[in-house]
Amino acid sequence: MSSTDALPFTHGQVPRVGERPNSEIQSLRERFLAAPEMTDLSSLRPVISRSWQRSLACNVTTAASFLQTSEARADEQLLIAAEPVLTELERLCSEAGGTVVLTDAEGTLTVFRGNTVERRKAERAFPLLGARMGEDLIGTNSDGTVLEEGEAVQVWGAEHFNEALQSSYCTSVPIRDPIRRSVRGVLGLMLPERLARDTDPRSVLLTVNGAAADITRRLAERLAAREQALMAEYLREVRKRGADAVVAMDDRTTIASRSALSMLDQSDFAVLAAFAREVGQGSGSSQHRLSVSAGREVRLHVRSMDRSAGAAVMRVQVQSEPKGYGRASGDRDAAAQFEGIVGTSRSLRRALDAAGAAVSRRMPAYIVGERGSGKRTLAEAMAARLSDATRLFDFSQRSGHEPTVEDIDSALEQGAAVVLHRIDRSSPDLKDDLAALLHVLEQPQLILTARGISDDLLPVLSALRGIEAVMPPLRDRREDVIALASHILKNTLGRDVRLSPKLRDALIGADWPGNVRQLRELVETAASKSLSGELHLVDLTAAQLRGLGTVQLTRLEEAELQQIRAALAEAGWNRVRAATLLGIGRSTLYRKIEAYEAKGFNLELG
Repeated sequence: MSSTDALPFTHGQVPRVGERPNSEIQSLRERFLAAPEMTDLSSLRPVISRSWQRSLACNVTTAASFLQTSEARADEQLLIAAEPVLTELERLCSEAGGTVVLTDAEGTLTVFRGNTVERRKAERAFPLLGARMGEDLIGTNSDGTVLEEGEAVQVWGAEHFNEALQSSYCTSVPIRDPIRRSVRGVLGLMLPERLARDTDPRSVLLTVNGAAADITRRLAERLAAREQALMAEYLREVRKRGADAVVAMDDRTTIASRSALSMLDQSDFAVLAAFAREVGQGSGSSQHRLSVSAGREVRLHVRSMDRSAGAAVMRVQVQSEPKGYGRASGDRDAAAQFEGIVGTSRSLRRALDAAGAAVSRRMPAYIVGERGSGKRTLAEAMAARLSDATRLFDFSQRSGHEPTVEDIDSALEQGAAVVLHRIDRSSPDLKDDLAALLHVLEQPQLILTARGISDDLLPVLSALRGIEAVMPPLRDRREDVIALASHILKNTLGRDVRLSPKLRDALIGADWPGNVRQLRELVETAASKSLSGELHLVDLTAAQLRGLGTVQLTRLEEAELQQIRAALAEAGWNRVRAATLLGIGRSTLYRKIEAYEAKGFNLELG
């Protein structure tokens, strides 16, 4: 790209210092803040008008504080490629009073250098490193507005939303990744008013545009051999697949076709990365059906790259809905009809379809699933749909007085919808009495939950004659993780809290032995510690990071892990019995459990 490419201003849109006095723009902003619907912003440049409206929609004030984060931001390759360009820009503008700014792709200040006097003035207004410049935090500013507009932006003086920036005249340009063309960072130049008055904004824009293009060129030159191999594999797949959405990724780089970018968002790419790591551990392929954030169901074909461990090429195809099966909006409604249930994954929808059928036919049901997967939440939501009066009997804690079958029968007679949570942990006598009762009841308003179906539970389920719903573990519905975390945070804090990209990737790729309950505990604890509007990996404790179980397993280890989990569940968490089911010695099973737990995989949360 030449330095004259992608100039965003047409004739009449270039800001001119002195054409509109700062006082006039400040007065317009005050009227806008007081009565936005009554204020005409047509005298502003369109880019500034749009930005002011976005700022107001985010409840940003003109005196908003600058948030600071301690997490490392811009990647090392960007900093290396940018260094000589930043040094030259600093040389050009420093003596005249200018400063050079580099932010990462999220608008966090990573480099701030230039005139010493101007740097000291800026430092009194905001942290020079780590400050968050997003529009949703501090309103209109060239760095944050670039990320919203996706192109170069100039913000002059009082056009800034935040009062602390209104003496600055700023030009910012996105730095694009040479492979993905996504924004990798933002390069900015801040000028004091005295310098801006004597400078043509077009020449400033040309200079910064050229510098950003130079950084992109330097990034391209630094592409490693593995990235070049990934690009070659991606291009081969694109030529073969034509219009299909294609994604190639390894643990550092993602290349996506235009159709893939339009179909998938950041959380979807994190899910794809988990599948890429899984298939990349060996040489092979896999297929998956999953729901993406746009509400579509897609079929994912994943193929590992033979000569690049951990790398994979993926083809994403939109699924046509079978006849009689609801569209994406209907899928979202399936979760909406049961309070507290969030997600659109195929495995969750199967459970909700079964639960919905039981409720609509007013039939009893039993819900099976791992600890923390949401069995109780779904059971209580189903009970609330069946009757205004509900009653919960919880057998998950084997302490105190156990409810009797007479207690259960009495609640049913009174018209309550009854939930027996973790009925598999009830005493053998109660199971026998309950099976006898169910033989004489016709379609009781009764919902049972259990970790698994054991031999001693079969008589109860046979007598229940109910519909089975299987709540999937969280590791089988990775596309729901971010939506669940956001829902939990909003309900806990009463406001939206963002998740950093690194934290998103960690959450989606985690094993989640404790399922939704573990996710809830993790994000609520992290949110209670964080003082910013975004959660990062550094907000997690060492125990929480270990509990995520992010250690990658081989295919054999993954298969063994699932076999041990299934045997423990079938044996009612009796290790001796589980060892017999697996055909191995008790001491061998103990060693395997300890080895997996050392990697962060808790196999027998009861």
